[in-house]
Amino acid sequence: MVKRAIFIFILILLPTITLAQEDTLSAERLAQWNINYASYLIDVGKYLEALDAYNTAYEVTAYRQTKLKALLYKANLLATFLDAEEEALNIYEKIIKEYPEGEEIALYRKGLLLFETRRFKDAVMTLELYLKKYPQGRFRFQTEVLLEKAKKAIAPPIPKIKRPEVRVLIHRKTKEVKIRGKNLSINNHPFLKNEIICYLKNGKIHIKNTNFFSKSININAETPLEVIVKGKRKKLRGRIFIKIKENNLMVLNIVDIESYLLSVVPSESWPSWPLETLKAQAVAARTYALYQVLHRKNWDYDLVDYEGDQAYGGVDRETDRTTQAVRETEGLVLVEKGRPILAMYTANSGGYTASAKSIFKLYKSYLIAHPDPPSLKGKMAYWEKEFKVDQVENALRRIGLKIKGLKDIVPVEKGPSGRIIKIKIIADKGNGIFRTRTTLRRALKLPEILFSIKKFGNTFVFEGHGWGHGVGYSQWGAAELGKKGKSFKEILLFYYPNTLLKKLW
Repeated sequence: MVKRAIFIFILILLPTITLAQEDTLSAERLAQWNINYASYLIDVGKYLEALDAYNTAYEVTAYRQTKLKALLYKANLLATFLDAEEEALNIYEKIIKEYPEGEEIALYRKGLLLFETRRFKDAVMTLELYLKKYPQGRFRFQTEVLLEKAKKAIAPPIPKIKRPEVRVLIHRKTKEVKIRGKNLSINNHPFLKNEIICYLKNGKIHIKNTNFFSKSININAETPLEVIVKGKRKKLRGRIFIKIKENNLMVLNIVDIESYLLSVVPSESWPSWPLETLKAQAVAARTYALYQVLHRKNWDYDLVDYEGDQAYGGVDRETDRTTQAVRETEGLVLVEKGRPILAMYTANSGGYTASAKSIFKLYKSYLIAHPDPPSLKGKMAYWEKEFKVDQVENALRRIGLKIKGLKDIVPVEKGPSGRIIKIKIIADKGNGIFRTRTTLRRALKLPEILFSIKKFGNTFVFEGHGWGHGVGYSQWGAAELGKKGKSFKEILLFYYPNTLLKKLW
């Protein structure tokens, strides 16, 4: 009788264990996806979105190894791309205290970061501690070199900012590219034709109908160059640089930053907008581009040519009014504490800008929440989406969350702007609290997370405001401010408070 009771108890318990295991694996799949996706987001300059992905991975996983990985990647992102060295150091301290298996790498990275930020006394203490704890460690040789330099207080000089060229990624992977232009030259040697067809063969770049081949090619012309890949055309200022990358051709446009902006501003704004609005967009885009140049020195490129960084439509998008806006703001950049800011901008804030701290868990004094009534008068200010319960379940399943028997979706955390930071999913299977941007918004492709959730029978209704992440400059709001007679300086300081406008060239 006792054995039978135990057997029945086990039968009752087993489904519960299985469901718990499935929920854990579902959350782990979501965590791993976000870690991998963050790499792509960094690749296209979406650093705060990548931070959000690492935060999601850390929060949803039940595995220590995944939590440790998310923390290490997050710290590297903060230090390398977000000028948030203190936050990165805090994470390394957390790893040292709570994750013994990650102490060695955290201790080394902490010492390296202290050295790079010129805190030599602290760097010496940390690096010496590393060598004491790990005399045969993986980073002992690098640590010894850094320690010697730190003791002598030797560090790379802080470079002065000069008017840069930017390296814009036009095509990441292709086997063939056609270039057209007047009086072409290849690697500074004249080319008699006005068209070049480059292709990859046997690990070399060849030019069709010639004996020329090389590992890389610089192409110049007297006129803007037309780049044609797979039938897609784009006419560009500057020069074209082609190199071999992962057994493909990588095509880059090397162009002066001011010439780059001549195409960006009309690609990101309506040329009919007030001139002061266009000037504000020019300064924001220049600041953003310079920020990427300074943070991607070891990369193959500084920017991509689409909205991942900034839309870059080429010469054919240029207009007289947007060119005037660029010319009249030449060299003007927004800075905080002497550094160019990460000039985030969004299509429409929905009437209230978002705080980077609440959305991405990173405080920036110039990316804070505040009312933005002008944005409500612009396009993309309001939207509504409806989904059946099974549509929501299927959408969440596609991103790795196995939800069955969905009952409700409830906001559990809101930011100061009213955006829903976290939601609770109530279901027969797959209950949990998740970050809204990286789960529900992504799964349903919602324009923003500034919304309300209503459920009518078998249908969820999302009524929202704004379009994008809501952080920083609102493009439609800036258009309305320009119509009200605000200057470009007033527009910029409204969306980027606590910053200074500085002419760098």
